[in-house]
Amino acid sequence: MKKRNLLILAVFLALAVLAGPVFAKGLTIGVVMPYEGGWFTAFHAGYELVATSQGDKIVWAYHNYKAENEAKAVENLLARGVDAINVTAVSPESAEYSCRLANEAKVPIQITESGIAEGKGKPFADVDFNWFDVYRSVAQGLRKDVKGDMSVVWLQGFLGTPPVIQGIQGFKDEITKVKGIKLATDVQDGQYATAPSLNIMKTLVQSGLKFNVAIGACQEITDGIIQALREENVPRKSVTVVSVNGGPIDIKNFNEGTLDYCLSLSPGLHGMICAGNLLAYMNKQTYQKKSYSPIIWVNAKDWPQKLIPWDVDAKWMPVVNEFVKTGKYKPELKAK
Repeated sequence: MKKRNLLILAVFLALAVLAGPVFAKGLTIGVVMPYEGGWFTAFHAGYELVATSQGDKIVWAYHNYKAENEAKAVENLLARGVDAINVTAVSPESAEYSCRLANEAKVPIQITESGIAEGKGKPFADVDFNWFDVYRSVAQGLRKDVKGDMSVVWLQGFLGTPPVIQGIQGFKDEITKVKGIKLATDVQDGQYATAPSLNIMKTLVQSGLKFNVAIGACQEITDGIIQALREENVPRKSVTVVSVNGGPIDIKNFNEGTLDYCLSLSPGLHGMICAGNLLAYMNKQTYQKKSYSPIIWVNAKDWPQKLIPWDVDAKWMPVVNEFVKTGKYKPELKAK
């Protein structure tokens, strides 16, 4: 009998080892973000890929860049009894308030892509892109790869939002350190959309503004820039075109020869990292309290090898797991 009991125990132990780590199955995660579309559609897909693979449920909520909507979304999720919350906030101040609400309800909260202001509200983690470094990297990449003086037209997203504020500061700081780069005019509000960017760019060209570099803060803005230059008969080689994204539209423009450089950052991979980090915390595993998702500078020749795609899939899970554990981006770990 004793031998039989020992044998049964050994079998159970072996099965436990084969099963791998034990996850808190059946969690309900509330995710608050600005809206669906473009960047956030890819973020949504990446986040959902990781969460659903572990058997968890996501409740999505949106604020459309209005702080009062963000607060209501968090309150509604708390009322629904979610196990944890992830917020891409309107501002660092609204992020702090969302954290206060979650802290008072004793529900874990993670902030992504917005930063957080000083205050009582505290997240268990802050996963972001280093927007200062994103645009420092753009300035550094341009100075390294483009000869001569540069006069830059720059169309940003929604002026006044955290990534835009930080990005402008990072770029301006960097061009004071390198020679030969200046802004041709004030940073423009492209609203993360093609139509307004097209109109802004056409107006700038028609005004006679002198520039030889155009930067779009997302693929939609960059596409508007490219269309405007074409419609205004600006010679292709007279303007170096740069995009900060690396999404499907940027890939199209690389293939068509209308895009020169791109600062690649993937909302799909970022979504996977955010979900993986939150679930690691909930499952009492190693996670990152503060981390920045990966970025990489690519050009018209090397982008097929180096660009981080938006449409990530389960093959990226080893890369995500390594990043959550160590904070290091190792694309070579991607499954074949």
